[in-house]
Amino acid sequence: MEKSLSKLLKNAGEFSEDEIVLLKQELQYKELKKGECVLEKGNICSTIYFVISGSFYEYNLDSDLEKNVIDLFTENDWVLNHKSFTSRKPSQNTIQAFEESTVYELSIESIHKLIALSQNFLQMGKILDTAVSRINFFDNNNTPDEKYECILKTRPVLIQKFPQKFIASYLKITPETLSRVRKRIQ
Repeated sequence: MEKSLSKLLKNAGEFSEDEIVLLKQELQYKELKKGECVLEKGNICSTIYFVISGSFYEYNLDSDLEKNVIDLFTENDWVLNHKSFTSRKPSQNTIQAFEESTVYELSIESIHKLIALSQNFLQMGKILDTAVSRINFFDNNNTPDEKYECILKTRPVLIQKFPQKFIASYLKITPETLSRVRKRIQ
């Protein structure tokens, strides 16, 4: 637990001992079953989660009721729907546990409380920046090869955790294209 907490703090900013005590008081430990949702489409994202173990995926359904993967989350990632969290509007996506998972949960009310106690907690905004930069990278004009190489270099755990169909959807390419990319790169 202390190991995951130190990674959480490293990802969130730099805090004094007193601030760490305050943050620990606001964090809620939670265990989730495979398939359990932390955010359902139509609800406002009012909580962020730090993944201790397990994995999650964010998706929306297309007209054929196929899941379009928006984002993938694994150990030491922050899970949230950035757009809904910052705009306070209903989410167009669902975030679901891909496997049994454990997380630290932090509500928006807790974040506001922490910021009121110490302006240093404004650093936690970089959690939101990370979520946006990851999504923007895969939605821009990079080639399929560039996208896959990026995952290989920066997040190889995704390839181990998620099926090829999820990886392809996340990269915004077909599973067939992903197969060709993998053959070229290997």
